[in-house]
Amino acid sequence: MTRTQKISSGLLLTLATTAPAFAHTGHETVQNAFLAGLSHPLMGIDHLIAMVAMGYWASGFAGKQCKAMLAAFFALLIGGFSLGLAGFSFSFMETGIVLTSVITGLLIATRKNVTQGLAVSLAACFAMFHGFAHGLETAGSVPYLFASGFLVTSATLVAAGFAVSKLVSRSIPTANRVIGLVIAMMGVSLFSI
Repeated sequence: MTRTQKISSGLLLTLATTAPAFAHTGHETVQNAFLAGLSHPLMGIDHLIAMVAMGYWASGFAGKQCKAMLAAFFALLIGGFSLGLAGFSFSFMETGIVLTSVITGLLIATRKNVTQGLAVSLAACFAMFHGFAHGLETAGSVPYLFASGFLVTSATLVAAGFAVSKLVSRSIPTANRVIGLVIAMMGVSLFSI
């Protein structure tokens, strides 16, 4: 196990044992804001799937393209958070969140060669939906602490997806199709929730 995998595993274990009571709005104290941010992406299956799927998908790209995708993803995660926090709203936010998992799963399954521009644009769009939802769910909290918490967890989940993809690609290259389809189907199942 590499150092990154050990760190990711340790942080995920720590996050998994965090009290779930802080996963939703109404966090009045500074301490609770950071814990709420840490636990929030783990409490929503839509966010959990999307973060892991983004890391899994990004791992299939070469160095510079992968870095550009992930930089855009995290920049727009923060940008979307800021817009949600400011009270902006738009239709179909929940649909957009669910579609991120469906589309990313299909991209993983097909391993289509997409241009860097399209990959970066999709990653940014997906992040905007998720960041926006986090911003809207920060009411009564300390925004920068909540954001710090959810960014740590999101980065850990993306790193976990990245590590799993690298491991799977080396040992069972044909598994990407199945994993991508499972992610897409999990996303589709969220439409009924």
